[in-house]
Amino acid sequence: MQVSPEVPPRPRRSLRLDASHVTLVGVLGAVTALLATVPGLGFVPAPTPAGAATTLHVPAILAGIARGPLAGALVGAVFGFFSFTRATLPFFKHPLIAFGPRILIGVVAYYTFALLGQRASRAVAAVAVGAAAYAALGPGAAAFEAAYASGEVSRNALANAYHAVAAAALARPWLAPLAAALVAGTAWAVLRGEAAPVAAAAVAGSLTNTVGVLALIVALFDLPPGAAVLVGVTHGLPEAVLAVLVVVPTVRALRAAGLAG
Repeated sequence: MQVSPEVPPRPRRSLRLDASHVTLVGVLGAVTALLATVPGLGFVPAPTPAGAATTLHVPAILAGIARGPLAGALVGAVFGFFSFTRATLPFFKHPLIAFGPRILIGVVAYYTFALLGQRASRAVAAVAVGAAAYAALGPGAAAFEAAYASGEVSRNALANAYHAVAAAALARPWLAPLAAALVAGTAWAVLRGEAAPVAAAAVAGSLTNTVGVLALIVALFDLPPGAAVLVGVTHGLPEAVLAVLVVVPTVRALRAAGLAG
């Protein structure tokens, strides 16, 4: 008798909320509000032209994985609410841009988690983090250097450190693809067992936010597609990696506490 190498399918979550669902949605919604309102929590230093990556998508991803698509959509809507009410850029005042992709973050994360097997999940996560490494040392480094030289990036210890790395990487074109291959290989080796679907879900949920927002801005506000691609590479991929680094250990802790399947 042949035994499948895959783990048994994860149970599907229903589109309703019981008491435990409501509790976790409330907690993660409150975390989203905290991240959105406390300076320095919702945006953490990262090697992007803006010098920061958002963490506001992480609670929606966690809700989707732990309690299903409806829970993920509700926590994502909290993210959308703060994006809409606190926006300083005009396109985030558009309800479809502020709410649409954010509601889908946890939904896409859940279905990625539920439907992908371990081998496919490892491949998705490994390719994503490898692409992020390439972006950080290739096109992202070039964009950062331009912003750094023009004074658009604040000069601080992190920015100065990344400036040194970016300048060295741009002088050695072979470094970015080599780093991408090494990072992807490491991710493939590390993300084994049940960590692989969680990592893939984190990547998918994060990119849903990035791609959805940028696509809508291109469609509704005539942002040049080339500019959207640059923002997606230099901001979206580091945020996807950040999501993996936070979501994988957090889901492990939630499982240990009996709060996630």
